[in-house]
Amino acid sequence: MPSSSYEDHWINEQVATAEVSQLEDCAIAVDASYYLQLFLDNAPYHEPLLPALGGLTGIQSHIEHDLDSWKANNTIPFFIFNGQAIEGQDDVSVQRGKRAIAGTDEAWGLYFQSQANEAVTAFGAHRGAYPVHHLFPLLQGILKSRGLHFLVPPFNASAQLAYFDMIDSEQCSAIMGSQELLLYPIKDHVIRYIDWDVGTFSAISKKGIIKTLGVTESLFVDALLMAGTTFLPTFPPLKEPQITARQPSSVQDAVNLLRTSEKSVANACNSFNDILGKNRELNWLQKYRKARMSIDHFIYIDETGEIKVHNFDTLTRDNWEYLGYQLPAELFHYLNTGLIGARMLSWISHGQIVIYPTLDGVRSEEYRRLVTSQLMPMRELALSLLLPRLHRGIQYKPITVKVWYDEKYSHKIEYRPQDNQASQRVHTWNLKSASAKKYFANAKHGSILFEVTALKNAEFAKSTIADEKVKGIASADLIASITIWRFLHLRGYVDDKHQLTSWGEALATSLEALEPTVKKNSQVPGLFEAVLLAYELLRFDLLNARNQHPELNGLPMNGSDDDKASLLLISRCAILLKLRHQANGYTGPLSKNFLCFRSLSSSIREAGRDLIEAIVASMLLFAQTDRERNDYLEIGQRLPFLSDTDVALGIAVKTLLDDIHPNETPEQKATKKSEFPATFVPYATHFYDDLEIACDFFNALHTGVKTLKSEISPVDRGAWEKAAVFLQLRR
Repeated sequence: MPSSSYEDHWINEQVATAEVSQLEDCAIAVDASYYLQLFLDNAPYHEPLLPALGGLTGIQSHIEHDLDSWKANNTIPFFIFNGQAIEGQDDVSVQRGKRAIAGTDEAWGLYFQSQANEAVTAFGAHRGAYPVHHLFPLLQGILKSRGLHFLVPPFNASAQLAYFDMIDSEQCSAIMGSQELLLYPIKDHVIRYIDWDVGTFSAISKKGIIKTLGVTESLFVDALLMAGTTFLPTFPPLKEPQITARQPSSVQDAVNLLRTSEKSVANACNSFNDILGKNRELNWLQKYRKARMSIDHFIYIDETGEIKVHNFDTLTRDNWEYLGYQLPAELFHYLNTGLIGARMLSWISHGQIVIYPTLDGVRSEEYRRLVTSQLMPMRELALSLLLPRLHRGIQYKPITVKVWYDEKYSHKIEYRPQDNQASQRVHTWNLKSASAKKYFANAKHGSILFEVTALKNAEFAKSTIADEKVKGIASADLIASITIWRFLHLRGYVDDKHQLTSWGEALATSLEALEPTVKKNSQVPGLFEAVLLAYELLRFDLLNARNQHPELNGLPMNGSDDDKASLLLISRCAILLKLRHQANGYTGPLSKNFLCFRSLSSSIREAGRDLIEAIVASMLLFAQTDRERNDYLEIGQRLPFLSDTDVALGIAVKTLLDDIHPNETPEQKATKKSEFPATFVPYATHFYDDLEIACDFFNALHTGVKTLKSEISPVDRGAWEKAAVFLQLRR
């Protein structure tokens, strides 16, 4: 039976199968994370090079095909997405990410030794390195387009699914999800996999498993927690071969260990205290207690839409230690409707920001400086827009920042209302629908091009300055535009008079230069957004030809040092774009060097998205727009920085241009270009169009960069000029 990563192998062996006809005319509540992970982990959807590319080529078509099968079999999926991280989940995610890095490092070693097949297999064994929540917006958009409902509870999907099953909810006839559902007081069965082609589905029975193990439900829950979950690391003695001979261990082994410890987790910890110390897990018992309390008092949305706590009557006074701080239900509404993600809510609820491991695992100086220093003001800005509308006790609670690569690192973000200029600045923006139509009758709101270039009109810019308390922002168009303007203001592209700064002027120049390409390729989304992301990289001093990291391999190989630097800069720009590809997986060259650069751009994109979501959420929290609406998901999905790219197009551009010499005849260049796709990117669907887009994209950025003066160094300016000449000679 196909399964998901990190699950107990013995429990997976306890499955039973049945005919899918039993599911006909039923609604099934499905854990979205588990559902998506099945695509990442199992054939025929599994893409082994996912951790090496940083993205998937065919996930959307795979999901669409599977949902077609649900429809053909008259079965309705009701997807439940994970909300905020629960206590302990961040730490486990970091541990798993670091283990995945160790595995992919071995795969890169094989690749560098030209052992391509072995490398692909090794990469495929560590697909868990890719965070599945990055696919949430994609799945939510697909569901919206199909008229299918979804729900995002305040915390984990398993708790919400358990609630539906406990009350025999009319919203669903069965539940489908991970083994963690067995931790909760569900009635019995959990669907694990549906094989529409064969016509069967598999399920596990909680009652059957407990009977087979010969234990009580309480002891089973303890054993399953000890075996390891997404929010509690495995009890270290279970990973010791001299204690547990069968590796990897299972819930059976955890049960046996508990039986030798008088069925007490505390006794087991005392008995193996030396092993806990050796594994730096002396506080594992405390982690277990928090995990057990979060299970006993799980949070869910009831049938009326109210957020509730299970077993509320026995909730302890220190519940914030294991449940986090209680945030306003209004914020959870915006989470549930898809307007915002859960990341910032988790920061506030648990009082910590955890920087997760990257796919490449490289701890370069520029990466460390970016995540610990340069991006910190953006995080502080985002928090300063939300915290004023929260309880004062939460406002003044410091938020600790932790990073995956240094356990000793710690930074505290402390909000002080008197220093909060961000709210004052964003509240200067407003626009009436009549004013927008007066100056720009056919404005493309949310395009970024409109928002930036419109401010070149001095009279229009004046009309965006609020002359009274902001309220009544009604349409999704205006919400999108005002959100982007506020972002541009906070990021320094626009000044307090709503005029473009020198960076804003340069951005406008690049956007206008790319406009013909965007019109020509109207089916390619996100090109203007990529320009904005490129400028963010420029401002963080990262989009240049420096910090080459030859030790990571994958750099240009031919020509002079200037040629190599030029091609590196062009390729880095192309990494911000997408190579359109068939749904059968990528086959082509790889580059750890480019994957490392993608980690930089992804970190900036993520911080930008956090700020965007804080801006739009604060607009609603301050009652500046209508709250009774049904277009929250549409608004969230049209705002910038929602989705990331992979490195495939950057690799393709580098590989092709590295093989073209400027002295070659046009015919020779054309021959190399015509032969390239079949050899290097055989499943690319629009390679030549994507190549032209990448070249136009670089030239548009160069056009804007030329307008900057003291904002970039003479060395970097020279690198852009040389790269422009390099590209012109090879197109």
